[in-house]
Amino acid sequence: MTSATLPRVSVVGLGKLGAPLAAVLASRGFTVIGLDVSKVLVDSLNAGKMPIVEPQLNELIAANKERLSATLDPNEAIQKSDASFVIVPTPSDSTGFFSNRFVLQAMESLGKALRNKKGYHMVNITSTVMPGSTGGEIKAALEA
Repeated sequence: MTSATLPRVSVVGLGKLGAPLAAVLASRGFTVIGLDVSKVLVDSLNAGKMPIVEPQLNELIAANKERLSATLDPNEAIQKSDASFVIVPTPSDSTGFFSNRFVLQAMESLGKALRNKKGYHMVNITSTVMPGSTGGEIKAALEA
């Protein structure tokens, strides 16, 4: 497959896991748009140098800059992609369980953006979440 035939991908969350995922997907020929709430991370990826310590990350980004961009706008990310990988933090809450608050925020913003898109769009939760939550509160947030 060539870049022209591969699906376009958005990576939601450009932190220590999302930025490397975006860079690796771009290195495999995918056109990738990153989405984050942090202007610093978005501007850094667009400038070709992330403030994340990961071996060869910035070299991978530089080598694939023609297929890699970032935005703060969920609508832009959804319109410019066919599939989204959500890889936002899921810190432990006071009970020791994973908190879905950042996943839920991401799902709500993606859900709103998806209402303006024609056609199919795959959403993949890559973040670690508690069993049963994807079919419950996460699905509800996406569809709200």
